[in-house]
Amino acid sequence: MKNFLLIQFDLHQRLFNNVLDDFTDAETNERPYGDTNVNHVKYLAGHLLNSQYGLIQMAGLEPDVKWKKLFAVMGGSEAKDKFDYPSIEEIKKEWNRWHEPAFHGLKQLSDQELEQSPLPPFDKVATTNGELWAFINHHQAYHIGQISILRKAFGKEAMSYE
Repeated sequence: MKNFLLIQFDLHQRLFNNVLDDFTDAETNERPYGDTNVNHVKYLAGHLLNSQYGLIQMAGLEPDVKWKKLFAVMGGSEAKDKFDYPSIEEIKKEWNRWHEPAFHGLKQLSDQELEQSPLPPFDKVATTNGELWAFINHHQAYHIGQISILRKAFGKEAMSYE
C-alpha cells in the first residue's frame, strides 16, 4: 500500500510543476472572467503547498510552515483579490525543496505508524495516518486538476504528464 502512495506522491511532484508551467506571476493572481466563485491559480498552488506540509510533517520533518493562515486547509482560508501574495516562484521553490526529504521520510514510515490515528483536526477525514495520506493525495490531485482547467481558461496548452 505504501508504495502506491509514494508513487502518487512522486506523480504530484511532477504534475504540480507541470500545471504551473508558463504562468506569469500576474496571471496566477487573476480569476478567469473576474468570477469570484473561482479560485485563482496562486491561491490553489499555495493551498496545495499547505496540504503538502501535512505529508512533510508525517514524514518526520519539521518545516517552518510558510503562509499558514493565508493558504490554510479545511476551510480555514479563501482566495483574496488585489492581495500581496508571495510570488508563484516562491511557492514552487518551497514545494520543491521539501520533495526529496519528504519522500525519503514517508518511505521510512512503518506499517504501525501508518495505522496510528491522525492528530486533530485531521481525524475528521481519516481514522489512520495511512488513510490521511491517501486523502491528502486525493486532495492534491483534485486541486492540480482545478489548475489544469484554469490553464485552458487562460488559453494555455493542456498540462503535460511528461
